[in-house]
Amino acid sequence: MAKQFPTKRAIAGAVLAGALLSAAILSASAQALDPGEAIQTRKAVMTSIGAHMNGVKAGMAAKNGKLVADHARALAALAPVLPHLFPKGSGRTAGETRARPDIWENWDDFVATTKALREEAVELAEVAALGDMALVGAQFGMMAQAGCGACHRRFRTRK
Repeated sequence: MAKQFPTKRAIAGAVLAGALLSAAILSASAQALDPGEAIQTRKAVMTSIGAHMNGVKAGMAAKNGKLVADHARALAALAPVLPHLFPKGSGRTAGETRARPDIWENWDDFVATTKALREEAVELAEVAALGDMALVGAQFGMMAQAGCGACHRRFRTRK
């Protein structure tokens, strides 16, 4: 089965949605999300992050630097909101979530892991702007390992 790559309209919509969601979450975080809302919001953000990760992969496969750069910028925009989506009380007792209690028991480690994702995502956006797919691939791997993978291995239960 041939891979379906997102259309330009879908990509633009995803980038805009990511930026708007980030802005909404950051402004709402000042008021602290209710635990149930936090779970639903973080699921939406994680789904968006996954879509942008796939967008970067699709762009690399197509050797489309603009596509890669657009998705990389969206990842960098979404990454800073992550700690705000895990308020105390938003674990399994508040709803269906794969978040482990280790998040709140080791909060500083969790925040450090989200900071690593944020830094690697910003670096990915900077590298993507250069258009060198070899550099993009290497940085994408760093971000996936040091950010996404490190957090998922320690702080998320498997399905």
